[in-house]
Amino acid sequence: MSNEFVAGVDYPRPFDDLTVQLCASALREVCLLSPLLDHAVFDRSELADSLSALIRGSRQSSVRILVADSRHLVQRGHRLLSLARRLPSSVRIRKLTEHPQWNNETMVIRDRDGVLYKPGDSDHNGFYEPSSRASARRRLELFEELWRCGEEDVELRSLSI
Repeated sequence: MSNEFVAGVDYPRPFDDLTVQLCASALREVCLLSPLLDHAVFDRSELADSLSALIRGSRQSSVRILVADSRHLVQRGHRLLSLARRLPSSVRIRKLTEHPQWNNETMVIRDRDGVLYKPGDSDHNGFYEPSSRASARRRLELFEELWRCGEEDVELRSLSI
């Protein structure tokens, strides 16, 4: 895997391909933060397959997803929502409508050492650091704070019929 820092990552492409690369190389954990969990980036079979393989690979593996608005996930359907419904103990989705430290950034964090990041106010100033513990630690600290403030959303649960 490349150790390079890549700045100026455009969204949704190549952000979507870098998301798949980062998640496919995960060994234990993936954390996703996205206001809407955009279909163009996150509703891809390659991504769902790589996260499913991560979960199947180890009982200690986990995927945590934090979104601001879950309505369109439920209305339109989403591969990651389906995965969370199939594997609720390993793939968890929470909703965080607002928080003073969250400026609608989009983040993908892998195993405490890989980061893909896009500021909330830009489509062109993202960056990709596939091997940076320092950058991942800073982003993970923010994610953990936001995760603690997030809530389970009844809309995201599967309905038993």
